[in-house]
Amino acid sequence: MHHFHLLKAARVKKETNDSVNIGFEIPQNLRHEFAFKQGQYLNVRFVFGDEDLRRSYSIVNAPSEGNTELEILVKHLDGGKVSTFLNNELKEGDQVEVSAPMGHFYTHYHPSNEKTYIGLAAGSGISPVLSNLKEALYQEPKSNAYLFFSNKSINDIIFKKEIDELAAKFGGRLKIIYLLSREKHSEDELFEGRISAEKLSQLFGRFPEIPVQESTYFICGPSEMIKDISGYLKNDKKVPSLQIMYEYYAAPDDDENAEMSDEFKAIPNIESMVTLIIDDDEYSFHLNSKKKSILDQALHDKLPVPFACKGGVCCTCKAQVMEGEVFMEKNFALTEDEVERGFVLTCQCHPTTNVVMLNYDV
Repeated sequence: MHHFHLLKAARVKKETNDSVNIGFEIPQNLRHEFAFKQGQYLNVRFVFGDEDLRRSYSIVNAPSEGNTELEILVKHLDGGKVSTFLNNELKEGDQVEVSAPMGHFYTHYHPSNEKTYIGLAAGSGISPVLSNLKEALYQEPKSNAYLFFSNKSINDIIFKKEIDELAAKFGGRLKIIYLLSREKHSEDELFEGRISAEKLSQLFGRFPEIPVQESTYFICGPSEMIKDISGYLKNDKKVPSLQIMYEYYAAPDDDENAEMSDEFKAIPNIESMVTLIIDDDEYSFHLNSKKKSILDQALHDKLPVPFACKGGVCCTCKAQVMEGEVFMEKNFALTEDEVERGFVLTCQCHPTTNVVMLNYDV
């Protein structure tokens, strides 16, 4: 299971008025544990009074850059205690509790590949997309990449200087297309507005050299954008699902309360004995299947369970079902293979058998 380590914020740099780029120094004795793949994220932890707050932030750099720091981007959210602190209070030299990299928003590269990679990002969704595109360009000298990046205005474009420098560095192998929703920066209306299925269709028409069906896609942004674009690519353009990767930076808005779904109503109303294996120790408690999630009950009992978003978006609370069965309300993080192997997000799980055992250590 992942544990938190105190890391020094070696660099704290404002990127835009409402975002900050933080570089954590990785000590030599922790470099193996903090080895990462492009597109992964870090969890940070803060204790404010009685509140234990944890948040996930995507890593911006790529492994092939060889940095001794791990960079994250934090966008300020109104009312967000952690994002407010990191944007307004954190100083260079301060220490932050950080756990090892997690996530699987990436693909594998090989120097002989000759592929096209397409990044589709909005706002702070640029972080994992940029990490992936950089690694592709470093690892595959015959491959090309396109970045379609949507923001409100020129001043809101996160990492614009770095992105423009990367485009120059890779000599035409990286093409950047900025779209602005609240500011006009071109006489061409194609580059106005947000990324959508309709907009992407128009962009493909403008760049006919893109092998749409054969390309690999990295998508990160608002949930409605991800659903719209991924559906268009799969259904209209017949792009294979394995070539479409996306990462939610927040739990998708859902008009329907998952706990009131037909599936949730159908689960039996039972009292279950739930046992959790955490760092080779076992913890047990009783839980009604219609009440709290397994993670919420564990936190209520002050058990040392890992967690971060509690919205089914990250994999921090992932565990494997060893005995019994559970109902998982939402899943925006686990792969189909992981689900088939019995992994669940405990923040979304309710027991459906009288005995349930989950292992966090696998």
